[in-house]
Amino acid sequence: MCFRPAEIQMKKCPKCGTNNTPVAKVCKECGEELPDEKVDFAAQQAQFMAEANAAGAAATGAPAPTAPGAPTVPGAPQAPNAPK
Repeated sequence: MCFRPAEIQMKKCPKCGTNNTPVAKVCKECGEELPDEKVDFAAQQAQFMAEANAAGAAATGAPAPTAPGAPTVPGAPQAPNAPK
């Protein structure tokens, strides 16, 4: 099974606009102190997936998939010669 890594949002410098790693404290380009934001990557990924699923359903015109129904119980077994 193949897993795709989580989407990671880079920290953008408020002064020069340079993208920095999510754990950076200062901008690698201009040295400006970067805001220390707590990012909920799981929530971002869930929102990304919801938007992607909605866009995919809208593009194909198909409704979003639903959960399968409950399984049914088979009928009683019949003898091989029994009328149907």
